[in-house]
Amino acid sequence: MASRRRTLRLVGALAAAITAVATTIVAITLTAGPAAAAGTGTGYLRTNGRNIVDSTGAVVRLTGINWFGMETDNHTFHGLWANAPATWRGQIDRMASLGFNTIRVPYTGDSLRPGAQATSINSFTNPDLVGLSPLQILDLVINYAGSKGMRIILDRHRPTAAGQTPLWYTPQVTEASMIADWQMLAQRYAGNTTVIGADLFNEPHANNVDPQGNGACWGTGNTTCDWRLAAQRIGNAILQTNSNWLIFVEGVSCLPGPGTPNTFDNIPDDPMACDWWGGNLAGAATAPVQLSVANRLVYSPHDYAISVFDRQPWFRDANFPNNLPAVWDHFWGYLAKQNIAPVMLGEFGSTLANPLDVQWLNTLMNYLTTNGMSFTYWSWNPNSGDTGGIALDDWFTVNQQKMNILSPHLVPPVGGGSTTGPPPTTPSNQPPGTPGTLSASGTTTTSTTLSWGASSGTVTNYQIERCTGASCTNFTQIATSTATSFTNNGLTINTTYRYRVRATNSAGNSPYSNIVNVTTTNPTTVPGTPGNPTTSNATASSLTVSWGASTGTVANYQLERCAGATCTNFVNIANPTATTFNDSGLAAATTFRYRVRATNSAGNSAYSGIVNGTTLSGGGTGGCSATLTVQTQWQNGYVMQPVTVTNTGTATINGWTVTFTLPAGHAITNSWNATVTISGQTVTARGISGQNATLGGGANTNWGFQATRPNGNTALPSGATCTSP
Repeated sequence: MASRRRTLRLVGALAAAITAVATTIVAITLTAGPAAAAGTGTGYLRTNGRNIVDSTGAVVRLTGINWFGMETDNHTFHGLWANAPATWRGQIDRMASLGFNTIRVPYTGDSLRPGAQATSINSFTNPDLVGLSPLQILDLVINYAGSKGMRIILDRHRPTAAGQTPLWYTPQVTEASMIADWQMLAQRYAGNTTVIGADLFNEPHANNVDPQGNGACWGTGNTTCDWRLAAQRIGNAILQTNSNWLIFVEGVSCLPGPGTPNTFDNIPDDPMACDWWGGNLAGAATAPVQLSVANRLVYSPHDYAISVFDRQPWFRDANFPNNLPAVWDHFWGYLAKQNIAPVMLGEFGSTLANPLDVQWLNTLMNYLTTNGMSFTYWSWNPNSGDTGGIALDDWFTVNQQKMNILSPHLVPPVGGGSTTGPPPTTPSNQPPGTPGTLSASGTTTTSTTLSWGASSGTVTNYQIERCTGASCTNFTQIATSTATSFTNNGLTINTTYRYRVRATNSAGNSPYSNIVNVTTTNPTTVPGTPGNPTTSNATASSLTVSWGASTGTVANYQLERCAGATCTNFVNIANPTATTFNDSGLAAATTFRYRVRATNSAGNSAYSGIVNGTTLSGGGTGGCSATLTVQTQWQNGYVMQPVTVTNTGTATINGWTVTFTLPAGHAITNSWNATVTISGQTVTARGISGQNATLGGGANTNWGFQATRPNGNTALPSGATCTSP
């Protein structure tokens, strides 16, 4: 979990939008389906429409709990410092006895590195863990949970222990290294049916205000921010290593992203554009995640209550809590209701200090159970600052108010599960028959739809293969489908492709279908004029130029530049396909002018407007300020969020450092959106390069931290100072 916030706007419009959603949700009649499995079923899990099923086809409902810590500087589960009876086994026993059948385990890549050390382990209550690596402790937890009939979901919670980030990668932690970590885990637990899958990345979200947004987006095609495309790349890489895992994909926060809507531009914003971090899956309706292995995708949004953020518009609706199902339908519930894919609510929680949160949780649990959705509650840990936990401070006694609400909706684990498990049942002892005639229709400049006749016999899925060229023979598989049609997007304009299809099951493959040739069309009209460009992220040698996408078919954009505040001698400097470009190698303290046009084979669009941008003189100067805000506090701890860092000057600053002193006896246990170092009681926080270190004139960013303090000590840190280069 990370601190969550959302830009608020147009509250009245939101209420109207929710009413409209409520009246337009597609009605789905759910016929009787497969029988429910006992506990979490047997063997590996698969998906079938809206259901998760086991190796026998019985429906499995995951009703689990988050146990965090491996994503922090401790590098292992929190609570291993507790006293008996809350040993590590005792805590798992307690979870299972309460009815939780799954544990979601957040981790960071730092905890997987050679030499990583697990800390804060009580050597008296957990002597068998002393000296073990984080991975060795994880092995023990997985095997013991499996012996209780429980399942494990691994969650890439953060790139590093330093904190949550908007994107799944950072300048220091690449997507490739993330994939390598996942493939190592997939290989390590191959053959262990207790570990059922990978929650690819926790809470991708928008960052900064558009058009300067630099966080996560969905369905835009921009590979630097499109989480849907990244989920496909990462998920498919995992499935290449371990095809038995489920792939859990969270949403983003705002659509389309990568920033939050600008509420100060007097342009109306979509009141349903934003949800909780990781909670917005509305974009999957038109831009779904497509994996290379069928029946492996589970969507996993997050949802929270007033104790986390009390200004969500739906909390102030006059019809609360009856308005909530329409909100959930819009952002993620439709995926299950329309039989598109299973939904597992990966995080949700509250302190229940506000009576309205009790209404929220009761309504949510009834919604999940009525619609057969899985969930993992946040959290087991009592040290979750804005939600508390199921366990109280002794890590064994439980919060009975929460359990009274959750218990009727839990499916307890059954018996001692196997760590190897039976393989999925063989659907047939004969390969399928040859698919019927393959044809193509609806071909555009960048896509085509393939259709074919169903194969005889049992079919696990169809393998679609493609090559490029009118007489090519080097076919490669591009997708699988359980249906008898497939739309291939992202093709090149005016290019010929060849396709063929075959069916497969565990007994083998069918013969190939006929081959069909498809030639994408040429655009008949030029693209629309791009939106006017803007510049940002100025340094002494570079500027970032961004512009609005053109309508129509775009092959690329032609970005032109000249030097001087009134220059007119523009020259083409780049031909990007994205709507942003980092122009580097520039002279310091110099004004440049930019314009852009779109192009395709039919011709060029009109030019956009012109924007001037000026590089800094030698790296930029300016001042900054820092403001500490208490989000929540309790007897022996507190959360500071947001800590707001503001550029008080007019020039861009490239880096900031916040310094303050912790009161005696206080200790920071967690932080996010900043690189934090501590010397004695002096705390130093620095912006993260590539994320929030650079601030334009007057701009601000936020970070936060969680701290402990002695019982009865009500002091809070204050007097933060901020410096910039």
